[in-house]
Amino acid sequence: MNVPIFRDDVHFYRVIGEFMNIATRERTWEELRAWWGHHPAYYEQGNELEQINRIGEQIRRSRAAFVFYLTDPEAVISIDARRPTPGEHYEVLFGRGLDQPDVAIVTTGDVAHQFWGGNISVPLALITGKMRVKGSKAKALQLLPRIVPAFPLYRRYLELIDEPALLRALQT
Repeated sequence: MNVPIFRDDVHFYRVIGEFMNIATRERTWEELRAWWGHHPAYYEQGNELEQINRIGEQIRRSRAAFVFYLTDPEAVISIDARRPTPGEHYEVLFGRGLDQPDVAIVTTGDVAHQFWGGNISVPLALITGKMRVKGSKAKALQLLPRIVPAFPLYRRYLELIDEPALLRALQT
């Protein structure tokens, strides 16, 4: 019996949910320094801020809504880029779905973690049932290249929020 990588939904929201929140609007180096500048692993990488802001802009341009239904732990995260408020790229909602999302994805917390770590082939996960999609598979696959640049950022994020066990789980 495998033990889920996330202790509970609070842990999941703190890790993946907060990671998804980073690109909700244009960010600055000052914000990143305030969040993680105290951590010994923090350093400023030339294009990192640009990548974060580009990812947010790409999600905004999708004008799509996605809901992720998780098991192990039970959690729901929604991303809504249909009508962002001024200054925002998209909204992230914890614990609730959206009315008529373009795409609803059902998976486990472990698969979501491996996905953000860049270890999951989405087409293969869909074929094998590790991820189930309701709605437009085309929209789901269109979002993928927009967020692929987030995969290395997720690994660095895990280091900065002191989650070495989650980082190690991506290397096995």
